[in-house]
Order: sequence, then C-alpha cells, then structure tokens
Amino acid sequence: MKTLLTIVVICATFTFLSACTNNIEPEVKPTDVPVETSHPIESEVPTEVPSELLKYQSKDGWTIQYPASWDKITDSTLQESATEKYISFRTHAIPEEGVEKWLDSEIERKLSSEEADNKLFEDVTKETKGDFTIYKYALQSAYVRATNISELRNIIYVGNEHIYEFHGNVPPLSKEEFENIVETFTFEK
Repeated sequence: MKTLLTIVVICATFTFLSACTNNIEPEVKPTDVPVETSHPIESEVPTEVPSELLKYQSKDGWTIQYPASWDKITDSTLQESATEKYISFRTHAIPEEGVEKWLDSEIERKLSSEEADNKLFEDVTKETKGDFTIYKYALQSAYVRATNISELRNIIYVGNEHIYEFHGNVPPLSKEEFENIVETFTFEK
C-alpha cells in the first residue's frame, strides 16, 4: 500500500511539474483582445438622407412637392402620420375688398380666436416670385395652457385672380421643412 501511495505521489508530482514547465498560454477572452482596424472610422454620420419627393397636383392647377414619407389625408391636407407633421392648404378667389384687407381681417380673426391665445410672432412680409405675390407671417399660439406653445406658419401665393394659402404647425414641422415644401409651389394651368 505504501508503494501504491508513493507511485500516486510521484505521478502527481510529475503531472504538476510538466504543467509548470509547458508554457501554457492563458485563455484569452474576446473582450481582452485589442481592436485594431485597417481603415479609418467615420466620425460623422449624415444627419439627412435625401428622400424621394412626391408631387401633389391640386384640382386648381397648382402643385407642390413633398417627402415620400407623407400621405395625402384630404384634398386640403398632407401629413406625415408617424410624426404628425402636416401642411394644410386652400384656394379661393380674391375677395372684392382686395388681398391686403382680406389678409388683415384673416390675421385679426386668428388673433381673436377663443380656442387659443394667439399673438403675431412674425410680421407680414411681401415678395414677388414670377407672376405671384407671396405673403408670409407667423402667429404664436398657446393652446390649452401657456406651456403648449407652437407657431402657426402661413405662406400665401396670390396670382391668377386667386389666393393659394398654406398653413403649417411648428412643431412638429420645422420652419425650414414648411418653407422648403411650399417653395416648390408651381402653377401648371
């Protein structure tokens, strides 16, 4: 029995010594491996991806282009349902009192609205583009509570004896998005 125990101790010693002298590499885990790349990593990600534009053709002869992610909701509204961004529009004949008086009364009507506290945010500007006169203005609107503030943007094209009105709510729509879409306005009749 003593011999058997001696043999076991000797075997265990040899096993231990051979393990110590065999330069066994420690196990390397993937998280311990340094990451090296052979190409530079892009630090800037494009913020805007160009998207396809669709064309809205009104029955009154004008068109605008809008992002393909938007839907035509009604004959007077385009909307991106996922974000609730929208542009509404309407066309009507120039009233007898003329555009300037009509515009003054429209702004006054919106300012006196009881559903919201509206204030003139950007004064009316007037410019000419081709055969059209363009009016722009914005109202600041506090709806329900004073902290729920938005801008009601308005761009109006006047020509061909008609008024072509475009409205958008900022936010969720940005001023630039609204203007970029409405600036694609063309008259095709």
